Amino acid sequence: MIDVYKWERIVPVAFGRYRDNPPAGTYAPDLDCRGFCNYGGYVVGVCRGDLTRVKVTRVLLDEDAPLFVSSGDPGKLTIVSPSPNPGQLPSGTRVYIDFRASNTDGDVKIRVHAQKLDGPIIGELTVHISQLLTITCAVHRTAIYKPPSTRTAANTTARTFANIDTLMGEVNRIWRPCGIEFFVGSRKDDTNLTNQVPRNGINPSDGALLCPVYGTPGEAGVNVNFTLLMATNKVDGLVNIYFARDIRSATASGNPRYNGFGSAGERGMVVRDRDPIQAQAETVAHELGHILTLAGQGHANSHDSHSDDDPQWSNTVPNRRHDLFSRRRLMYYMGGLEAADRTGPGGRYAFDGINAGYGDGVRGRMITIKNLTQDPTDSEYTDARNRQATLFIP
Repeated sequence: MIDVYKWERIVPVAFGRYRDNPPAGTYAPDLDCRGFCNYGGYVVGVCRGDLTRVKVTRVLLDEDAPLFVSSGDPGKLTIVSPSPNPGQLPSGTRVYIDFRASNTDGDVKIRVHAQKLDGPIIGELTVHISQLLTITCAVHRTAIYKPPSTRTAANTTARTFANIDTLMGEVNRIWRPCGIEFFVGSRKDDTNLTNQVPRNGINPSDGALLCPVYGTPGEAGVNVNFTLLMATNKVDGLVNIYFARDIRSATASGNPRYNGFGSAGERGMVVRDRDPIQAQAETVAHELGHILTLAGQGHANSHDSHSDDDPQWSNTVPNRRHDLFSRRRLMYYMGGLEAADRTGPGGRYAFDGINAGYGDGVRGRMITIKNLTQDPTDSEYTDARNRQATLFIP
């Protein structure tokens, strides 16, 4: 028996991201699980023709309870596993479904039935199918120094082009639910920035992009060295991604240090070498979100830059209910910050941990598909695809 006060939504089965390594050629995206209105449950984005795996959890059912899976429109989506005849899920608390999308855009339901294939529907997953859109990028291996220094291993990014290709493959897995792919169309290894300038009385460090500290009087939003870098060997008409040895603040200690900066106006970004390839891929994916103006257009407030921005951090951001955002979102800011930045003196939220479901300090990958009227920073899928179409239109 369940004690219910006033009312409670009963969820016999839940859908989620398949967390193990999926078979080759199979995608395992994060799901938009926020709210049940309109969609009636979870939503996952896939591209035309994709083979995708999702997890099903028996929440309020015995692990041997008979469950069956069907497609709401076999012309749009076919169930691969379990076999459609009879379509029965195996026993277990957590099991999975493999399905393949057709070449038709739009929504289709995967339905979980109790007892038999045409039994009562006790769970639905909306699959949003999209045509893949492409954004072409220029990647730059960057050396940062001031004359009379010369280019050395100490001031040059450690990322090779092979590293970057691996990284961009991971970036594309993150963005695939949104139906956007980033193609490397230009590789430049002659990106030497020799005209950095001091900030706040601090001289540039060898190999490190020197940036102002947020909120410095008279300098809020001003990042001269970033602007200089974005103009170095820039490839017009492409998104320019610069890999640097380090990014540090204009303070005596160099802290806080930043994993990356992305600019919608510049159509470019810089990321530093500190993190392993997979973690850096998540930073690149996040900064690409800034370039595509996630949390900056459509239903979002124009002052927002992250899904969890708030007045405690920036006085330009209006008040917002913070029980609306999910820490799994790609544009969630707190995941990669040091503990002191999150919770200590001057920190933001005492309740913020560092595990959003992908491991300690690893950013989440959810790009929101739903458009909830209570959340001014969602509908990122639509915002990103709309921006792709106009990215290089003045």
